[in-house]
Amino acid sequence: MSKTPCPIEALGIKQIDYKDTAFLRQYITKFNKIVPRYYSNVALKNQRKLAQAIKRARYMALLPYVLNPRATTAAPAKILASAPVEIAAEKTEDGLI
Repeated sequence: MSKTPCPIEALGIKQIDYKDTAFLRQYITKFNKIVPRYYSNVALKNQRKLAQAIKRARYMALLPYVLNPRATTAAPAKILASAPVEIAAEKTEDGLI
C-alpha cells in the first residue's frame, strides 16, 4: 500500500496563515470542528500547524467558535417583516392609497 501525500505539502504550502480563512474553512466541519487527520490525510506536522492557525483565527474573530442556530431562522423573518413596508411604498407611488 502506498501512502497518500499530504494535501498541504502537495500544494507547496510552507507556512499556514491564520488570516487565510478560505483555506482554513476546508479543514473545518459544518459544525465548526477541526477535521481529524484520518479524514483529511494531512501529515501530523501540518495538522498541528493547521490546528494552531484555526485556533488563532477563532481568537481573532476571523472564524466562529460555534454555529449560531438562530442565524438561519432569523433571515426569513427579516424578509417577511420588510415585505409589507415595500408593498405599502409601491401602493403610495401609484396613488392607490
